[in-house]
Amino acid sequence: MEYTRAIYFLIFCIIIMTVLVLFLFFPLLGLSAPSKEIQPTSSLTVLEHHGQIETHSGTYVVTGIAKNTGPTTIVKIYLVLTTFDANGSTLGSTYTAILNLNPGEKSEFRIEAWPYYNGYLISRYKIEPDYNLAPDMPGLSSYYIPQTVK
Repeated sequence: MEYTRAIYFLIFCIIIMTVLVLFLFFPLLGLSAPSKEIQPTSSLTVLEHHGQIETHSGTYVVTGIAKNTGPTTIVKIYLVLTTFDANGSTLGSTYTAILNLNPGEKSEFRIEAWPYYNGYLISRYKIEPDYNLAPDMPGLSSYYIPQTVK
């Protein structure tokens, strides 16, 4: 009888230790369940922008000013530039990062894109903030790496 109680106690201890290991060590290893998506508390507004082809390089460049209109500091946010041809088809995308922008502060930005994609000229573009770690743009080449002007 004592032998059976000892075995049950040992099994109970093993179960408790297994649960503790799962709950304590797995999050430390990055194996915890994914967290729910949280809406950003910061907000970036593009106040003005202008796009044109630089004649000396043939590069399509969009410059402008963005403002942190949210209540918290923006540590890093991406401005994604998507270009379109005259038919409205997407030609390509590129981005730049805005870093360390306090509430109410403004930042100049510059995003470079190539003017021709498969023989088509950029006829319009759109700019959107992206709060993800990095925008998902397959096929992005090193030619599209932008520079931020502060």
